Amino acid sequence: MSEKKSLFEVIKENLVNGELPDDFSLPREEAGEGKLKWADGAMDGVRCYHMGQQDITAEHMQKIADAFAVIADREKAWGLMKELFVQVPPLSSIDAIQQYIRDNADNLDTKELYMFAFDSLNSSEVDIVKLGMLIIEIFSSEPVDMVKQTIRTLALSDEFSLFAIFNMFNWSNGNDEVFELAKRVHGWGRVHAVARFDAQTQEMKDWLLAEGINNAVLPDYSALDVYRKADIALRLKEKISDEQLTSIAKVLTAMFDEGPVAGISALDKNEAEQMLGDFVAQAQKHPLNAEVSEVLVTITEDERFQSLAAKCKELLP
Repeated sequence: MSEKKSLFEVIKENLVNGELPDDFSLPREEAGEGKLKWADGAMDGVRCYHMGQQDITAEHMQKIADAFAVIADREKAWGLMKELFVQVPPLSSIDAIQQYIRDNADNLDTKELYMFAFDSLNSSEVDIVKLGMLIIEIFSSEPVDMVKQTIRTLALSDEFSLFAIFNMFNWSNGNDEVFELAKRVHGWGRVHAVARFDAQTQEMKDWLLAEGINNAVLPDYSALDVYRKADIALRLKEKISDEQLTSIAKVLTAMFDEGPVAGISALDKNEAEQMLGDFVAQAQKHPLNAEVSEVLVTITEDERFQSLAAKCKELLP
């Protein structure tokens, strides 16, 4: 597509022990003076959690049709798609593009379409890579290993993790793939993976409790997911270790914050009160530390849970 190195190659060359360094970011054109520079994955993350679905117009659909009419001419097709993405970014275009392909399946050369998608995966431009991933996602057959490995590698960048996750769930072991990805990404990629994989095993639940909210964005985004998937309410009724109680305290602190997303308020009041009562009971059995103390203080200051305030104060120094 250009003489620039593909983003797949850039990611692959920067891997250290199967992960990207904390300070890694994809090469991008300069944002320009006064323009906000987004961290990898941040723009799509904000769209997922804080913005509604963007309307797709007839003009947008015509642009999609024009692009697919010329996919044999890669540069021309990509150019038309880039014009679309200026108006409607790839994340907001997924349904429209995929529906167009389904509606016009009889008129599209399937082999050419797949090669167009794979070539797009190897682009040096972010939006074109996403285009490749959203096209490959709709093919019913499981990808060959080379395509899967390409998607796994791209997934290690927070910019592409969400699109990779959409693909992985079409694979025979998709849930396991997304869990493994969650352990190897640390920004928006981890937020998206934690939100989407099903904690089917005790290993997954234990990892979520220990690491699920530890991301480079904000723990609040994953706290409610971790609470539910790691069975925190149930754990608090059983024997747990000091370390597990500390991890639970960190999750509850993030749930109480409720800055960008709902946390403790998403629970039924009776459920929340019972769970917090069990937390206080556990705090009586374990050494008091800063994390547990923070939750106890928060409970005493929250008017919704004043029935637990007296017990909390007894435990606090």
